[in-house]
Parts: sequence; structure tokens; C-alpha cells
Amino acid sequence: MIKVIGGKYKGRKLLQVPKTNVRPTQAVVRKSMFDILGSLESFNVLDLYAGVGTLGIESISRGARHLTSVERDKLVYKVLSDNLNLICAEDDIATYNMNVEQFLKFNDRTFDLIIADPPYNIDVYSYLNDNLRPILNDGGILCVEMKKKIISDTSVRVRNFGRTQLTFWRNKS
Repeated sequence: MIKVIGGKYKGRKLLQVPKTNVRPTQAVVRKSMFDILGSLESFNVLDLYAGVGTLGIESISRGARHLTSVERDKLVYKVLSDNLNLICAEDDIATYNMNVEQFLKFNDRTFDLIIADPPYNIDVYSYLNDNLRPILNDGGILCVEMKKKIISDTSVRVRNFGRTQLTFWRNKS
């Protein structure tokens, strides 16, 4: 069972997708991520590879002003939409049922925080790092959850949890 771990929706249960390869972010990883990020008050947040919405809902719960969630899989997107409607229907949220590349082609919004939790079997770190910089506000943060790997970029903050790695990169002009 997945629960929101902080903020105004703390303790609320999220629906899950039955029998899929969706890998929800573990509570210990989420706690560390949001402890590192600190206050999200008034942030515009982009949640890529959103899954059932765990990270995006956690962001809204912790004060984000706007959430944009992108999820490709139709079944997972349905659960994402249900979770958002059940937990934070009154908040400013946009959802897209498409792949990340399609979304990035038409998006004209910028964000203070971009969270990406792609499937572990694809290596998108370089792609995301290169293609998300133009839509990340000055001082904005890119946080990627991925399979543990060596990152040689010294401007990146890294936290490891078993086979999971969180990387944080701040956009400085």
C-alpha cells in the first residue's frame, strides 16, 4: 500500500495498478527526496514517467502551486487520474497520456522542479539532462530516480538506496 508521507495529504492512500511492472518509489526514497528538496511552496512541478502519481501528489501535498504529470501507459494513466481526482482534485493539475518525447515537443511551460522516474531498463539520464534544461527555471531542480550508476558530473548531488539512485541537478544561469 502506498501512502502520501508528508504535507496536507499525509496518510492518504493511493490506488495501485494491479499486476504490472510499475515500480512505485519506496517511502524511504521519497522521504529522502523531499527532505533534500525542502519547501516546494509555490513551485511549478513536472512529473515525468508519473506512474500512479506518487511523486506528483507528494509535491502538491507539500505546497507545489501547479503539477503537470506525464504518463504513457493507458492503464497506469487511468489510475494516475483516479488518484489525482481522489486526493487533490481541487489543486491546479494537468495530466498528459503520452510519452515524454511527445510532451516535450509541444510543452511551452517552464518548471521549478522536474521529477523523472523512468523505467530502470532504459537509460534516459543524458537525454533528460540535455532536453529538460530549456524548460527548467533558473534555480530550478531536476531530480531523476534511476538504477544505480556512476555519474561523473560533479554538479550533480547523488543519493543511493540499494539499487536505486536519486540525482539532483540545479539549473544555474
